[in-house]
Amino acid sequence: MVQSACAACGDPAADPAVAGWIDPATGTYTLGAAPADAGPCAIGGCSCSPSIATAPMCRADGTTVLVVVRSDCADCDAAASAPTVIGWIDPVAGVFTPGAVPSDVGPCTTDCIDTVCRQLCDDTDGDGTADATYSELYCIKADGTAELILTYQDDPTVPYTPVAPVDCTYGCPESETVTLCDASGPFLRRYTWLDGTASYVDVALDGTTPHVVTGTVGVCASGGTGPTTGCCAPSIASTPLCRADGSTVLLVVRSGCADCGATPDDPAVVGWLDAAGVFTAGPAPADAGPCTSGCLDTVCRTRCDDTDGDGAADATYSELWCIHADGSADLVLTYQDDPSTPYTPTAPVDCEFGPYASQALTLCDDSGPFLRAYTWTGGVASFEDTELDGTTPHVVTGTAGICPVEATACADQTTPAATLGLCLADGTPIAVVVTRDCDTGTVTQDGWINLTTGTYSAGAPPAGTQACGDSRSIQVSGTFCDVDTAGDVVGLVLIEYSYASDGTIDTVRLVDATTGTTYTPTGTITVCPADAETATDLDLTVLCDVQADGTVTPFVRDYRRDPASGQINGHTDYTLDGAPYTPAGTVGQCAEPCRNASTLLLCDLPTDGVPDPTVTDTPGAPYYPYTTGVATAGAQTLWDGGTLTLPDAAGPQPGTGGTVRTAAAVIQAPRPVCDAGTAHVTVQVDVTQLGPDVGCRVTGFLGLYNGPGDANRVALALAPPNTPVGWSGTLTAEADVPAADLAAGNIAVLVAFDAYDDSGAACPPPRRTGWQLSQFDATVVYDQTGCAPQFLRSITTDCETGAVTAVTDTTLDGQPYTVTGQAAQCTAAGGGACCPEQPCLAQTVIEACRCDDTDADGLPDVGYVELLAVDCAGTVTSLGTYTDGLTGPYTPVSPVNCNTLGDEEGAEPAFGAQAHRVELTGAATWTAAAWPTLQSVTAVAHGGTGTITTADGPSTLHQGEAATWSIARDEDARLTGPLVIAADTGTVTVTFTTGVQL
Repeated sequence: MVQSACAACGDPAADPAVAGWIDPATGTYTLGAAPADAGPCAIGGCSCSPSIATAPMCRADGTTVLVVVRSDCADCDAAASAPTVIGWIDPVAGVFTPGAVPSDVGPCTTDCIDTVCRQLCDDTDGDGTADATYSELYCIKADGTAELILTYQDDPTVPYTPVAPVDCTYGCPESETVTLCDASGPFLRRYTWLDGTASYVDVALDGTTPHVVTGTVGVCASGGTGPTTGCCAPSIASTPLCRADGSTVLLVVRSGCADCGATPDDPAVVGWLDAAGVFTAGPAPADAGPCTSGCLDTVCRTRCDDTDGDGAADATYSELWCIHADGSADLVLTYQDDPSTPYTPTAPVDCEFGPYASQALTLCDDSGPFLRAYTWTGGVASFEDTELDGTTPHVVTGTAGICPVEATACADQTTPAATLGLCLADGTPIAVVVTRDCDTGTVTQDGWINLTTGTYSAGAPPAGTQACGDSRSIQVSGTFCDVDTAGDVVGLVLIEYSYASDGTIDTVRLVDATTGTTYTPTGTITVCPADAETATDLDLTVLCDVQADGTVTPFVRDYRRDPASGQINGHTDYTLDGAPYTPAGTVGQCAEPCRNASTLLLCDLPTDGVPDPTVTDTPGAPYYPYTTGVATAGAQTLWDGGTLTLPDAAGPQPGTGGTVRTAAAVIQAPRPVCDAGTAHVTVQVDVTQLGPDVGCRVTGFLGLYNGPGDANRVALALAPPNTPVGWSGTLTAEADVPAADLAAGNIAVLVAFDAYDDSGAACPPPRRTGWQLSQFDATVVYDQTGCAPQFLRSITTDCETGAVTAVTDTTLDGQPYTVTGQAAQCTAAGGGACCPEQPCLAQTVIEACRCDDTDADGLPDVGYVELLAVDCAGTVTSLGTYTDGLTGPYTPVSPVNCNTLGDEEGAEPAFGAQAHRVELTGAATWTAAAWPTLQSVTAVAHGGTGTITTADGPSTLHQGEAATWSIARDEDARLTGPLVIAADTGTVTVTFTTGVQL
């Protein structure tokens, strides 16, 4: 008997307490605690107490209210009135408001109110220091409990088991107290969670006395007491609230005593219980409030930081985002390893496979419900609104928010609800459907739903419906014997009863007590004889044998009892098919496996886009069609990665002024299943100039070709002009080529280097150069943009061990999907209909090799670099020109095509002499400095004298005297000054020639 001391009607009642108990058969009252074997009773009896229930619901602003439903007092044997909503309570202020609940009240979220992604440290080599990191993902629930969902390193699909965790744990305790019942009655179970480990303590209802569980623990069934007279007991309800420090309190709501038939007082907040079970009278603590974070979901993202300013990521950190009901997102926390220590990034940079997260919500505006799809990419939150079909764009009218419980006129709508926790007699779970009228608050029972089949039936549930924990769909009797005509016991038999949904016996089956299979009697099934050896009772139960490695084996344990005392005097173990079994591990009750499931959006990245190319030696003449070229034998050694020596030559090729040694090869690579039509080819080779002479002007190159001849050359890398003896370097040429041409073997590589160069006056005397080529390498990368289909990966994990138990891949419409490449996170794409297009910034900077003609001979003699920026639209913009090696700016004199080759790499040039003649009179002069290609000069004095000035000084050109200067060969040199001719007293004629290239 729970009693609150009587008080004058209208005065507050005292705190409730257990006063004693009454034997209903004799009417005897016993003071003190209830008997140890007392437990919940079946529903029955009558009570004049008003029935009060409260249910926490949430408003649009996230605050919680308690909806109060009451059925008024009724005399014994009289039908109780239908329950009605009489008002609601603000649990923070403790204020009761009669009447209908606010229009924006609806169900509260019961999922995780938060998730925490923690990075921990592991010591894998046993030296006591951290050498590896891993992540733990926890789900924080509204009741204060935390559940470890997943432990992993880089790939969430691969579970990680730490070897020896070191100090990276920042655990904090969480607790929760619930009321449960066992065979002895109700008690308190207090759960505590610390450092990922859950534990609990059982105590009596006083919150202090330890409680030993007897029988099966479960949720307490509903019960009642006999009729009462006079002042009826107050009705009490409670609901959980949360304090600022995260602890939970139970707010106690009570309706005062009232005489039978009288209307009870409005309910009021009378006090609160803390986690230890201590009751405190008065209003709730000032910091108590709804147990909600205001977040519909949270997203934990790993970001990258550049702490040393080199533009590359060298540190990671985490961001915790809160997703609100209106589709907005707030950054809650930025940290590295310890969530309690904030982290401020120095210079955030992009990580490979940028983070991606999404959440879909159903919201309402003035026009009704719609879908808001929230997307988070690259640290920017955005959302897109559509109609309920998920496709048609929706334009918000008015204010968007959580849909109210009553979105249309009250006259056209009722609010249905379903109660859970009931089962039919055969164990089938059902839900009872009730409807609350939104005008009057009247609650009526409409019918019930079979939760297994989804079938709805009008009216009350069938007879035999009871709490799901008490199902008796199948029961087994005690042990009987199969006795033959001779009186011998030939078998032990159990009688199994199966019940129908209405509670009646449906079928009866005989079961072999030893094997558990259906038994066919050979004699008469009867009570076992008293003198039979099998007279002892047998109890069968299924237990589990848990090995040290976690392997679980279920088996049957057959207990024997002494027929006189009923004590267990032995047992025998069998496998589930009846064979003898010997446990080898820890024996205990079998537990249903606990599973968690999550779904990831991944991309199937192709893995066939970077094949190893085949490089095969081929004649070089089609790619170097000049008469100076000489093919090099044995060049396949170079293409295979070996060393190839190109010796110097003793002289030029017939009819030419030089010798160029060449080698060529065809590059072929298999085409992938999917590509964008192009491939990037890169070739490189190490080069050393062996001498004996310094090279002359352009000395050699590495080139890529898509067909024969210079017209089809797509990339070129030149050795330094006038290459000195002993120079070593790496030449690299790369270009984008059609994918079909690469697969067909149309791409070729060519090396061509001077062996003998007689360029005459350009580089006297003739030059001989040898070369060593090595470390050749060719790589190809097919462009596979758009070749990574998206798919959904569902990961099922064991909620106790975190081990992945199943991985299922499907298409976005739910069809089975088989990964053909490598599963990885999809690269986030910017823009889209949901958010404004980001500015089109430079995405790639390209270093383009350029050449300059500084001596006006039409040939490249200085190399420099031009930096080109490519933005996201593909537009190329020059960022400036710089010296080779980017050591400083460079201003070109006369840019020329780097593919322009020297004469020694083409046909021998033809030279000629241009004739000139001038007459000098008076003070006129002529100077050789004005003619850089001067070959010959003849000066003649007529009718007077002239003056000639050379390096030797001035001298007189006498009348009739002729002075001549010329070079020996066109190829040797040019005639140079100083040479100045002037007329004095007569006329001087100057006849001269200059060299020209035809």
